[in-house]
Amino acid sequence: MTDPAFTLITGDRTELLGELAIEARAVRTRRIFKGNGVTLIRLALDAGTVLKEHTAAAPILVEVLSGHATMLFGTEAIDMPAGAIIHIEASIPHSVEAITPTQLLLTHTARPAR
Repeated sequence: MTDPAFTLITGDRTELLGELAIEARAVRTRRIFKGNGVTLIRLALDAGTVLKEHTAAAPILVEVLSGHATMLFGTEAIDMPAGAIIHIEASIPHSVEAITPTQLLLTHTARPAR
């Protein structure tokens, strides 16, 4: 029986890490959940790959599940080892560079209606 008030997205970190493999010289993405007010996206980046500068329409959280990355905000670089989580407000230009093979979890939120 499922309860519409909650959805178990993953049972453990191993399952989440297995959701999207790292591919040589590639940035891969996959939406793993879309619910009321939130979307979860998995990203897998090979070492040396860059997710080019972009913005998000709503606030986001980026968690480094494994590996090591750098978040770039213009000329400011934020070191993001495994376990790091960063909150980024909507419309802030940023890019991501994978220092080692890196797996990220992106939580894309929606602002409440006013």
